[in-house]
Amino acid sequence: NKMDEATLKKIILLMMERDALDNLIFQQTFQKKVTSKFRNLSKNQPMVIKIIGMEGEIMPSTIGKHMGMDKSSLTRMVDDLEKKGMVFRKTDPEDRRKVLISLTEKGLECYDYSNQVADEILKLVDDKDVEDYIQSLETMVRILRKAASQQAKCI
Repeated sequence: NKMDEATLKKIILLMMERDALDNLIFQQTFQKKVTSKFRNLSKNQPMVIKIIGMEGEIMPSTIGKHMGMDKSSLTRMVDDLEKKGMVFRKTDPEDRRKVLISLTEKGLECYDYSNQVADEILKLVDDKDVEDYIQSLETMVRILRKAASQQAKCI
């Protein structure tokens, strides 16, 4: 199905505005607040700590999937977070080949603070807005996964 110019233009402009607003809310508010309290963190690290905290224990590849990071960038980031005392690695007791990443006490402090910041942001909208937002994110991800799998077949 061929998309007409007007539809494509609308999609591109909406995606750009969504990215700009996302950047404003998450990068400039969420990440700035967390990195101002935990000064040694770099730009993407608060979000990585948030993901690890939500999961408890997580494989590096899962973090990579959520963050869109390749294996070497991710390894460097986890190494850095480990040096900063935020995370620790351990071998998965069920599969010795797998490594699991968890938060340290200091990492948990940062995670708890990031939850407070996220709560402040969510207080700006009502429950129905949050529900609608989640539903539209699920729809976007479903469509983008479909497009990505079709694209993979074409390459």
